[in-house]
Amino acid sequence: MIDMHNHTLFGVDDGPETIEESMELIKEASNKGVTHIIVTPHFNKRYYHLNHDKVPVNFQILKEAIHKGNINVELYLGNEVYLDSVGYTSIIDNGFNTLADSNYVLVEFNEIQPPSIMPEICYEITVNGYIPIIAHTERYEIFHNNSKLLEEILDEGAHLQINASPILNKENKDRNKFAQYLLKNKLVSFAASDVHNLNSRRFYLDEAYDAVCKLYGTSYADSIFKQNQLNIINNKKFDSPQLSAKETFLSWFLH
Repeated sequence: MIDMHNHTLFGVDDGPETIEESMELIKEASNKGVTHIIVTPHFNKRYYHLNHDKVPVNFQILKEAIHKGNINVELYLGNEVYLDSVGYTSIIDNGFNTLADSNYVLVEFNEIQPPSIMPEICYEITVNGYIPIIAHTERYEIFHNNSKLLEEILDEGAHLQINASPILNKENKDRNKFAQYLLKNKLVSFAASDVHNLNSRRFYLDEAYDAVCKLYGTSYADSIFKQNQLNIINNKKFDSPQLSAKETFLSWFLH
């Protein structure tokens, strides 16, 4: 498996503080069948506690430690870019890391962002030559009963990523049900860990992969845990899913 959204890089955000903690996370990932990791520390110019300048240095230190430790995991660099007026400017200024030096960029919206601006931002991202991936889509309550908004975002070429935890019903009820809706309708392009530590926010990729295999088939599980991630690493563009289900989100939540 390939993890394309996680906070395993030490000393740069709310993930591990030390390289020892990073190595524990990497070993855990390897033990669970992860062979490639794109580290995605938060990128947000508004929060000065995020050590953006340390990212490339700490990334190289971690890569060397993995090599010396004979851990069979390939490491790539990226960011999770927070999109508000400041974060949006960083897209244009190219002040962030795309995923594995590709055209794909992992983006995170403010959960109370006015809905009307989200498709517009996705459009501007694509105009600037990037392919947006919406991080942890299940979290945004504005999507839960607004199929039109999500349809507009998908129409702009954005891809959806969900975390492993709601696949396993480890989040609140609405997030869990919305994640299943997205999976059922094949709207998810990527599943990822969003791991931060080995306590409260752990790796669940292996369990989530098994669950998707059981509920939606091995072929779909392989695409959202492995194959689409390879498209990122190889910088290969592929079409985002399109919303075609007749069922509204609201009716799904009433089930």
